[in-house]
Amino acid sequence: MRKTSPFLSVYDAVRPILLTVALCLLTVVPATCDDDLSTVELFNGGGAELVSASRSPRPASQTAENITVVTAEEIAALNAHTLPEILYSITGVQLEIIGTPGTNTNIEIQGSDFDHVLVLIDNVPINSLADNFPDLAAIPAAIIDRIEIVKGAASSSWGSALGGVINVITKMPQQDSAYGGTVSGSFGTRETVDGRIEGSGTVDRLGYYLSAGKLRSDGLRPNNQSNLDSLYGKLHYELPVRGGVTLSTLYTNKKTGILDFPNFHVNDQKHELISSLALQLPLDNRLSLDAAVRTRQSVMEMFVVSSATSNVLQRGLEDDDSTGGTLKLSWQGDWQLVVAGVDYDHVRVLLRGGQLPGEQDKSADRLGVYLNDTFSLGNFAITPSARFDWTGFGGNRFSPSFGITYALSENSLLRGYTARGYSLTSLNRGDATEKVWTSQLGFESGEIPYLWLKATLFRNDTWDVLSNEWGRVVKKRQLKQGGEFELRTVPLLNTSLGAGYTYIHATEGDDGPELSSIPRHTLKLGLHYRDPSQLQAQLTGYYIDWNAPAGKSGGVLWDLHLSKTFEYPQFGAVEIFGSLRNIFDGKQYVSDLYKNTGRWAEAGVRCHF
Repeated sequence: MRKTSPFLSVYDAVRPILLTVALCLLTVVPATCDDDLSTVELFNGGGAELVSASRSPRPASQTAENITVVTAEEIAALNAHTLPEILYSITGVQLEIIGTPGTNTNIEIQGSDFDHVLVLIDNVPINSLADNFPDLAAIPAAIIDRIEIVKGAASSSWGSALGGVINVITKMPQQDSAYGGTVSGSFGTRETVDGRIEGSGTVDRLGYYLSAGKLRSDGLRPNNQSNLDSLYGKLHYELPVRGGVTLSTLYTNKKTGILDFPNFHVNDQKHELISSLALQLPLDNRLSLDAAVRTRQSVMEMFVVSSATSNVLQRGLEDDDSTGGTLKLSWQGDWQLVVAGVDYDHVRVLLRGGQLPGEQDKSADRLGVYLNDTFSLGNFAITPSARFDWTGFGGNRFSPSFGITYALSENSLLRGYTARGYSLTSLNRGDATEKVWTSQLGFESGEIPYLWLKATLFRNDTWDVLSNEWGRVVKKRQLKQGGEFELRTVPLLNTSLGAGYTYIHATEGDDGPELSSIPRHTLKLGLHYRDPSQLQAQLTGYYIDWNAPAGKSGGVLWDLHLSKTFEYPQFGAVEIFGSLRNIFDGKQYVSDLYKNTGRWAEAGVRCHF
């Protein structure tokens, strides 16, 4: 019997969806149009400059890296509770665990492991030191103003960032009023409750933003309960001449259920404090100085609990903290932007209970220096960059990169990028540094009226990847090749469409066996409606072919988000919203230990004043 190609099987499953999207696009995109409303900048942050690739503002037309920007408006339309629910919709990003809001989530970018992705809040890394795990679910969506996602190695700017960077930029104080804010609350399936209060304003030169919230649920899966308390504050002071000083602090206290077994459960609880004090100071019209000090303190305990007696059978503790700072100089010429900087951190991790062989308490001093240059020559923008890191434990690392963009027209460009990167996947395990060469080739265009297109081919060659086999740790080489394709329409009749597809072919070395549990195909779909009466609807679809023996890919998962805002000029606005997630109760997961949640619903209200 002839075997059916896995690609054809997936294509048969998603073909009706693709045909529907194609027909919709033919309907909403006219054959000819006098007014070209699309630009390259439109879907890269609405014309805003990108900061994550080179750590200094650059327009998207001069950015060779593959970057996706999520704006505040897009975040609001998703009715998201925490960061993973926002990232879930991004092309090229896969979440391994889709559980109860507030519970642990593993993330992949183009198939990279979770410990290859650097996550930052206000430029403070939040990855744990023991296993480089970024706790995305501890970041409330309400405090986020913007997210920039760099796909592929970003070590020439950020150091340990083999698979990419997720840069979370939090809200700034509102400047047009001394006070304002939002009170919000929602209630959903399994006592899933999210309440939050926000306040913001500016008095003279001092602005403030404060946010406090509680998210809890009895668990949308067995032993997947969550309880997240968060408190966030930001103060921003405009200096008399120019520049400003910003102080921000996030405190979270989180308790979650992780695994459910017949005789025992695995739970954890975590306290985390993240703070930064940053100075932005233009020295003249061309030269500017950025300096910051930062700290992160985290204590995480994991418990194995008897399901019959609730007694603690085993306990493990991870206590890690880091303190450091950054200094950066940026010079903007007529055709050149030069950025030079230094990062320093003192890091420490303490483990108690449940340690693996080779793990130990550890502290280290880390120092990194970098130089990024962007210069424009006609239609070309060329970006050579380099960084050298003294990691204190994982060896000294040199991370070069080179990027180039070419403007084919005002609304179309080509991108090329290659870089060497690394990730320190653990501070307390010897020789845990993994390396990569990333190569990308991309095309982005807004030439077709009302339509934006983006395509990227990538090749990520990773080596020294640690693997546990037969009781011993070995190092392997992995090759992940594939491509991304995205399209979006400019709103027409108050409606816009979006679609994104990612293909990954992952093998052990050049000609080795195909790697399992790395997604072959990922499809993201979106339909967004918003009319002048402030009625908003967002329909999103997700499909991931995990290629996992214990996983399941049961078709597209659909979510529906609705909201209606009522304006009261004298008082503010009231917004009523609701969401129905996984409408058809589909199954999609990489492991049967971490099954996705079934159908669930919630409704709520936000009062803006």
